[in-house]
Amino acid sequence: MRFRLFAVFLLIIWFTSCGDKKNSFTLNGNIDNMPAQVVILEELGISDVIILDSVKTEPDGKFTITGSTGENKLFRLRFSSDKSKFILLSFDKGAIGITGNWNNLAETYNFTGSPSSSSLRSLIFTYRQHIKDYNTLCVIADTMEAKKNDSLLVKAKDQLQEINQHFTRYCETYSDTCQYLPNALCAVQLLNPAVEKDYINLFNQSLVKRFPNSKLAHDFDGKVKNMSQSKNQEEENGIAVGTIAPEISLQTLEGKSITLSSFRGKYVLVDFWASWCPPCRAENPNVVAAYNLFKNKKFTIYAVSLDEKKDKWLEAIQKDGLTWTQVSDFQRWQSLPVRNYGVNAIPANFLLDPSGKIIAKNLHGGELEAKLSEVLK
Repeated sequence: MRFRLFAVFLLIIWFTSCGDKKNSFTLNGNIDNMPAQVVILEELGISDVIILDSVKTEPDGKFTITGSTGENKLFRLRFSSDKSKFILLSFDKGAIGITGNWNNLAETYNFTGSPSSSSLRSLIFTYRQHIKDYNTLCVIADTMEAKKNDSLLVKAKDQLQEINQHFTRYCETYSDTCQYLPNALCAVQLLNPAVEKDYINLFNQSLVKRFPNSKLAHDFDGKVKNMSQSKNQEEENGIAVGTIAPEISLQTLEGKSITLSSFRGKYVLVDFWASWCPPCRAENPNVVAAYNLFKNKKFTIYAVSLDEKKDKWLEAIQKDGLTWTQVSDFQRWQSLPVRNYGVNAIPANFLLDPSGKIIAKNLHGGELEAKLSEVLK
């Protein structure tokens, strides 16, 4: 009897170890010029972040992290010496090699042994190039406006719209055809949910069919449904067009308190955003373009950030070229203006007339520029 129990015990151990081995992964890092430090591996869920492991690197930039996962998931590799640097990965098992140069990690990191991580890298690099191209065209449009060169200004605006539409189609095609679920979710979340809500709903409807056994797919489905419910509630309970906008008084990066009412006499876009929000960052070039076109025509922007960390907020402002008034209380969704304006998702914005009355809400893509062209004739 003891022998039989011992045999059963061995079988349990054997099957358990086989299961772990089947789903195990090993990250082998080799990053040139990286100082010795701690690297942290995090799992990025739909609504949470889980720290899986952390290890000390060798002086030559090498490190190894092992673990297991039941399905293809999204991960982030962070570094203790520089919180602005990170690497996104997508994998479920196997031996994954990570290389790069610490001095220019964002441009040099690469993978071996993980086709899904390599595909995700291509998506991220395409997104970065899109932002660079869009910002360049915004500068050109601003220059043409200053020189009153209307013909070239029209061409620049047409190009802005064209490359934005091209990137939107790229994200949609990538999301629909990518065989790696975390990558598809990353691509679809680069889209503006206010503008592309119909596509996102169709994408979500097909997701569970494409990945029927994935917890990640079911979690995303829940998020989309909650967003839809929140949107309906916002439309019912949020402040309405035609009402006077609630007052806001928050501090700038420099610690100076600025009230929204101090901009009376101008058209003001109250813009809710955050550095950690991909749709917000994707929408920023549209806001920059509109601001550059109308900033000399009694129009300005009062941006309320839902950031928690000042350094991330400042970095995003500088990278995206946001030159208008920026304020925050670092309370995220608990911020008083967020509650007063009924904001349940970002990006969100409210256009005020010179008297402080709300004349439009949630203008995205080319809608903001079109509305400003209408009211600032």
